[in-house]
Amino acid sequence: MANLLTDMPLSSLILLALECWNELILLILAFSMLIVIKRDRTDELIAQVEIPLTKELVTFFLAVFVYNLFDVACTLFGDTSLPCSNIVMKTGVFGYYAVGGFQTVFLLQVVKNHIAEKFGQKKLSKGIFAVQLLNAVNFFLLAITPFTQALYYIDESNSYKRSWGYNVWQGVTIASFMFIGFIVLIDWQRIGDFLKGIIVTAVILPMTAFIGSLFLRDGNLNNVMVVFTVLIMFVLYEKNKTSVTVRNVYELQKAQIQLAQSKNDTLMAQIQPHFINNSLMAIRAQCIDYPSVYESMTDFSRYLRSHFEVMGTNRFISFEQEMENIEAYISLEKRNYGDNLRIVYDIDFDDFMIPALSVQPLVENAIRHGVGTYDEGGTVTISVHKCNDNIVIEVTDDGSGKSSLTDKQSARKGIGIDNVRSRLSSMIGGTLEIVKNENGTTARVTISGKGGNVNDNSDNR
Repeated sequence: MANLLTDMPLSSLILLALECWNELILLILAFSMLIVIKRDRTDELIAQVEIPLTKELVTFFLAVFVYNLFDVACTLFGDTSLPCSNIVMKTGVFGYYAVGGFQTVFLLQVVKNHIAEKFGQKKLSKGIFAVQLLNAVNFFLLAITPFTQALYYIDESNSYKRSWGYNVWQGVTIASFMFIGFIVLIDWQRIGDFLKGIIVTAVILPMTAFIGSLFLRDGNLNNVMVVFTVLIMFVLYEKNKTSVTVRNVYELQKAQIQLAQSKNDTLMAQIQPHFINNSLMAIRAQCIDYPSVYESMTDFSRYLRSHFEVMGTNRFISFEQEMENIEAYISLEKRNYGDNLRIVYDIDFDDFMIPALSVQPLVENAIRHGVGTYDEGGTVTISVHKCNDNIVIEVTDDGSGKSSLTDKQSARKGIGIDNVRSRLSSMIGGTLEIVKNENGTTARVTISGKGGNVNDNSDNR
């Protein structure tokens, strides 16, 4: 090794020192990224943040390191007559071309993944694949070069010399990079600043080296430019990583604040019903000398308590529990409508589960917007029976006399119906049908026997 360095011209020594320094920089950058990636995986907060192009850049940096390593070997053993020099030169030059070709195809794949496929551009994906196939020409030339000297040859003095295929190699490579640049220009507005900076850097600096190498017969700007490319990419990556991390930490903290607020709201929602119920009990106790008011307060308290138990949830309850809610509501309305409101129960089956508050709103509609709007009142019939494998629940009103139903009441009635229909459909696969005739209106709920057998711990659907 000492003899190699001693016999080497000064210009070659300077070039070798520069390339070794470049290799050291590349190793530091690549391993610093690998160490940080490993450390970030152990950080619970940072591990949730996905930094774009991390794996791609590490792969590229290591490829550039190997690329330059082959060139160092060629610089060190070129123009020497040691027994192993010719083998090292042939291996080094072949590897140098192979890794260089890989970098081109790899960059095309990055553009395909992060631009064409990200934006759903199928034709562009096929175009990129076609350019990747074009690079197969270069790899074919490289594969036959040891036998045909198509790209290069090693002369008698163990020096690297270009051959006729070199211009083909450079032409295909330049065309590939120009194609990448064309893609970036077309999608300039849609590409993020970070990806834009990475690709522009990866195109312009190597392109400068490729074109320069066509005119410098014995010179090679590739290694210098590719190291500058890596340095700029590393700076862009670190800047973007900081930005992405800060943004994600901010979003996480914002989500945590919203979660805390949601928990507070839930606690308040739990406290308020208890406060209302306790207040009603206190007021009811003061009305004991007024039986009618006392009983009304009792019915109202029972009605609210039954609603508080299921309000704000999407759980299932037994039909028996739903009927308790309905009866509490009817008790209140009978004090309002008196003998004008008549209730008929025709229930021959109640052993099934339904979404909470899915029948009570139908009874409320039948009373408030049905019989309650007629001057002579009417009858509300609640019936449940099995039909084949289905459970059918019907709420029918037969108001008589002139109706005083307003447009506003009709609109509110429609909203309530739509809400019940949506919940029945999404939670239990049930249907709600409204049938109107000259004798009144029927709200018919149909659920399958299987759906009605869900228990209270069933997951929401």
